[in-house]
Amino acid sequence: MRDDEDMTLTCDVLVVGAGPGGSSAAAAAAEAGAHTIMIERKSRVGVPVQCGEGIGAYLLPFLPFPIPPEQLIWTLNELTFWAEELSTARTGKLWTTHLLNRAAFDAWLARRAEEKGAEVLRETELIALTVKTGYTVTSATVKTPAGIREIAPRVVIAADGVDATVLKLLGFKPDKQTTCGKVLSYEMAHLQLRSPRSFQVFLGDFAPGVYAYILPKSRTTANVGVGTIVFDRKLRECYDAFMELPPVRAQVGTGTLVQDKSGWAPIRSFTEHWVYDNVLLVGDVANQNFKPFVEGIIPTIICGDRAGKTAADFIRGKGALDIYPDRVRATIGPLFAESDQLIPILYELSTSKDPRDHVLRLCLFASIISLKQFEHLRRADTDYRAIQGIVERWTRSPFRQPVADLIERLGFWYLLLKSR
Repeated sequence: MRDDEDMTLTCDVLVVGAGPGGSSAAAAAAEAGAHTIMIERKSRVGVPVQCGEGIGAYLLPFLPFPIPPEQLIWTLNELTFWAEELSTARTGKLWTTHLLNRAAFDAWLARRAEEKGAEVLRETELIALTVKTGYTVTSATVKTPAGIREIAPRVVIAADGVDATVLKLLGFKPDKQTTCGKVLSYEMAHLQLRSPRSFQVFLGDFAPGVYAYILPKSRTTANVGVGTIVFDRKLRECYDAFMELPPVRAQVGTGTLVQDKSGWAPIRSFTEHWVYDNVLLVGDVANQNFKPFVEGIIPTIICGDRAGKTAADFIRGKGALDIYPDRVRATIGPLFAESDQLIPILYELSTSKDPRDHVLRLCLFASIISLKQFEHLRRADTDYRAIQGIVERWTRSPFRQPVADLIERLGFWYLLLKSR
């Protein structure tokens, strides 16, 4: 709707950012009857790609809508962990990963939002907000190819990633250096992959606090990257050290660079809450991902859907905006709670060069040990050989992984049934 006197656009819901969270929020709000505008500062949704492009298969049942099979371009049925010349693998549905073409996937989500009735304005950048008491936004100033425009929304959904433009305009001071990990990643071709169906995770000094990875996209291509949450060491040095590991060099040494997919990944939260008066936060700006792998695509879609529906209900007078976090918690809350428990550990061990700590992280990330066991082993100052023995016994045992897989599946199905 347009106000003819000053050419101000009015809407029920303004979504800032057309990533997975923003497009899901816009689709949900529009489908529920809210007049929805989504703005995206780039001319093309989904580019540049700045992630590993993997999604956990175990999360698909939680989605509010199905992903077309053609969007899942490659499937990895194994997750292999490497640390200090030790390795172990997890298999089964809970450890299966699907690869996306993020550019195509994000574009599909934006088209879906348009099909549901949202108006998508590309090349439209948010540059200012008019705010009254507290954080209530009454108007947004945007820069478009045709000039400066005003949009007057009743609800704002901020899905603008780690750049956090909405938060900055509200007066917050988000600091990526203290809250996010930095990832140096490339899509590479002509590789000699050890196992094209295995997501490989590497832990060591070369990836302070987080991990490095090889994420195959085909038999000869993969996204290869390294992350850090410690910024006193150059990320390029970390990447070069990772590339020199024998199991890595053997697979990617002959490779060629196809595309830079580097970016930031939120680890800590910018803010304490997801709701500030009539502003809802979705996606990276709200730290909506699951550690330790920082899996954010599906959680963001789920949260965006809940935010859009909450906004539409509010517009119709059927509920308050502050129930949005409760709606998320009712679906995937336990997964966020488990993820949050890992954040202090990631930072605590980020500067450790002790091989024992690298292998302990392998045990925790691979769910060989529980968080309680992890903390006990650290407090007890368990030596390296003892921890090495835990990994080796797990890997050799014909029973431990099937039993663990069964227990994990039961827990997953309980969570899924509880969320319905």
